[in-house]
Amino acid sequence: GLVHMAARDIFSQILQRQDRMFLVRVSFLEIYNEEVRDLLVESNNSLQIREDPRRGVFVQSVEEIVTNFEGLLEILSRGDKSRTFAATGMNERSSRSH
Repeated sequence: GLVHMAARDIFSQILQRQDRMFLVRVSFLEIYNEEVRDLLVESNNSLQIREDPRRGVFVQSVEEIVTNFEGLLEILSRGDKSRTFAATGMNERSSRSH
């Protein structure tokens, strides 16, 4: 998908720029029924959307540092297991998060 293509491109660019140091942080959020959830934590609590004059609009969520594409895929896989799914008229197991 799009996330995988973007992540592969990010790490490809990092490998080409040996003259710089990069820090890649990952978070995985779900917006469902007007609630924001962090898919990298066990709790099912809704997160608050906040606004700060310096940072702008943000959500306080877990961020993990990754050093390669495979590490990113592992985090995406773990977060994907926490997504909200519900049946629709089109199929039985449709993700309802976007």
